[in-house]
Amino acid sequence: MSSWSRLIQPSEEDYKRLFQELVKLDGNQVSRRCGVIFLEPSKPGGRCGRYIVNLLTRTYSIELDTQEVVDLIAGKSSPPETAYLILRYLSSAGGVGRKEDWTQFTDFPKGRLYKSYFDRYVIRPLARAFGYNSERYESACRRLGGRREKLGGVSYSFNFLPKVRILTQLWAGRSEEYVEPKANLMFNYSARYFLSAEDMLLAGRIMVNAVTSESRKL
Repeated sequence: MSSWSRLIQPSEEDYKRLFQELVKLDGNQVSRRCGVIFLEPSKPGGRCGRYIVNLLTRTYSIELDTQEVVDLIAGKSSPPETAYLILRYLSSAGGVGRKEDWTQFTDFPKGRLYKSYFDRYVIRPLARAFGYNSERYESACRRLGGRREKLGGVSYSFNFLPKVRILTQLWAGRSEEYVEPKANLMFNYSARYFLSAEDMLLAGRIMVNAVTSESRKL
């Protein structure tokens, strides 16, 4: 199965492998590296403990003993894509770069290889959802904890994962003047130490889906 296919539908083997890798790591080191909470086993018979991870406005528990990723707000298993991305994040080598400039997806290693996918599954859906309604876009961004940035277009930054930040940008279209909307999405420079290009593509999709879903509640 290709890397892209695994992003669409991670297999049971993918989850099992990532959990096996994570169990071998020192929980306290992962906690410091990734900015998450590690809890030692609290129940009799528990062997591995669990991690508490924030992604946007939701909190997830990564149960190492049962190999589950649970959305603590909803009280149920997280969506497969979200679970997979969190496991990839925790299993990363980590690290912090010398700068934290916003960086285009294509400037990350292998980013150009996936540019067409990024345009198709991240940029175009964002522009399509909000291209002619920037007010709804702004409201949805604020509901997700976004902070307005003084950059191009209507820009909002998000603490996506503890060490991964995302910037979304929208240039609203004007139908009466035949001006097409444009959108963009960037990551902080250090995201490269926690996520691969494939992971960033998945993170971008989750970010856009979250903003779009939040706008439906308005």
